[in-house]
Amino acid sequence: MATTQQAIPHTWPKIKKIAVLTDFSQNADTALRFAAEFARGYRADIVLAHAYIPPSCAYSAPEVKLVYQTLDASRKRWADQLLSKTEATYLRDIKCTAVLHEGLPKELLKELGDVDLIVVGTSGATGFEKAALGSTAETIFRSSTIPVLTVGPNCRCHGSESIVLNTILYATDFSSASDLALPYAFSIAKEHHAHLVLLHVAHENDVPFSFDRAMAGADPLEHLRKLVHEGIGLERQASYVVGFGTPGATIIQEAKTEQADLIVVGARGPSSLASAISHLGGGTAYRVAADADCPVLTIRQA
Repeated sequence: MATTQQAIPHTWPKIKKIAVLTDFSQNADTALRFAAEFARGYRADIVLAHAYIPPSCAYSAPEVKLVYQTLDASRKRWADQLLSKTEATYLRDIKCTAVLHEGLPKELLKELGDVDLIVVGTSGATGFEKAALGSTAETIFRSSTIPVLTVGPNCRCHGSESIVLNTILYATDFSSASDLALPYAFSIAKEHHAHLVLLHVAHENDVPFSFDRAMAGADPLEHLRKLVHEGIGLERQASYVVGFGTPGATIIQEAKTEQADLIVVGARGPSSLASAISHLGGGTAYRVAADADCPVLTIRQA
């Protein structure tokens, strides 16, 4: 059960280069502002990038010259938009460059080189009664072993107000995947002088009565307390919560209750079977990233 106690870091995660993928939506702009807050705290650089796929007609239409002229105009428009975003007031003290890539988002990440954090904002897409991040964000979320910060379609942080991280919610199931996320939760809480809330979710069906829940929650609560020792150096005393219910829904609800400004979760590494199950059923990490009303930082196992 407990590998987490051994995962207390001697060194904090290093975030020196942040890639922000934008589709020029409102959520993408909010994601860039979050990236700026992280970059400022960690003294990191930002690469603002947009990937596009040229229409197939560019290679088959009889009016080839007209098609290429249209594509050139689109490229210039996208390049101008990227450049204008890098000149935002809140980025003035941060080194920020722009990259326009012809191809898939996964290919773009290879071009960006060694980044320590990927930030993506999306307005999402829903055709069924389930949350969705949108195709680009979902591709990055499911395939990247680099930490991904998602600003999902339900995030309440819009507009031009400054980004403030007062409360960080770290959700753990005491697995090795959760272990990977713990140093990030500590680091961000320290950097932003934030209140850290540590959450473990137990299945509701296993403990139907309140007395049983109190007993069942004792061991996980003690385990949560052991994750934070004096050497961590948090400025504010951490809180510990054991919730009961479906993990994804309970994490989202506890984040609302605690008024969390950021959720930090670990995710298991991708596999063909896990990806299929996750895609059909949502998966806990994906459900949280897609449905939370605050940004979600996901650290996935390789």
